Amino acid sequence: MSPSTGSTVLLLISAVLLLSTSTTSAFNITRLLDQYPDFSQFNALLTQTHLYEDINSRKSITVLALTNDRLGVLAGKSEDVIKRILSTHVILDYYDALKLNKLKGNTTILTTLYQATGTADDQQGFLNVAHNADGISFGSAMAGAPSDSKLVASVASQPYNISVLSVSKVIVAPGIDGALLAPPPPKPASSPAPAASKVPPPAESPEDDLPADGPEADAPDAEADAPASLEAPAAAPGSDAAPADDVVDDQTAPPKNAGGKKMVSGVTIGLIVTLVSSWI
Repeated sequence: MSPSTGSTVLLLISAVLLLSTSTTSAFNITRLLDQYPDFSQFNALLTQTHLYEDINSRKSITVLALTNDRLGVLAGKSEDVIKRILSTHVILDYYDALKLNKLKGNTTILTTLYQATGTADDQQGFLNVAHNADGISFGSAMAGAPSDSKLVASVASQPYNISVLSVSKVIVAPGIDGALLAPPPPKPASSPAPAASKVPPPAESPEDDLPADGPEADAPDAEADAPASLEAPAAAPGSDAAPADDVVDDQTAPPKNAGGKKMVSGVTIGLIVTLVSSWI
């Protein structure tokens, strides 16, 4: 291999190594924060918990940083709890102040580094970004958590790799520090739905009230059993017309007082014979 060819190969290898180094180490969060003494304690916590390694391995990220005087809430907590809390201050995308102001809607949910660990419960790995009348604020996406960590200022940025934003207070997702979560408030009792108005059933006919097994009354025979007075009106006094039934009775029944008439006739004949005999 000629010297010129060897030099070309070395140049190519150097270029590849330089390119890979610049790609994998686009930024260094600790070096970036070293320029700002007000964030020295925050920078020290990133180093202590090794979060800086996870941050530097990302290509696009946003860090919500806190000044030294705003870290008091972390005092006395274990290193593991501090790491969990601070990992929720690392957003897995690039957001500077300009991009945050362009977010649509009053509230936006952002994914954090803590969600990527796979140990987050419920919504602990997400942040709410709220647009208020007094600016932009951040808070845990857990139900009932306040969004009261306000955006203070932009600290540093390397578009579109890393953005460091200063916020007003530490964001602690409920339960992330190992404390037991309070049970959710009971749901308000819903007022009972008005009962559907029922249409009253139609009144039963009197026939329905009769006992099912009771004997049924025979219907009267209009022609056979009807009283005579319903068939024809009674004859008025002195009327020449007589009812048909009277005619039938006169023809079939014997004349009334027939024996009395015969007795009177015999007495009369006897008197006549006696008178004639006396005259003779």
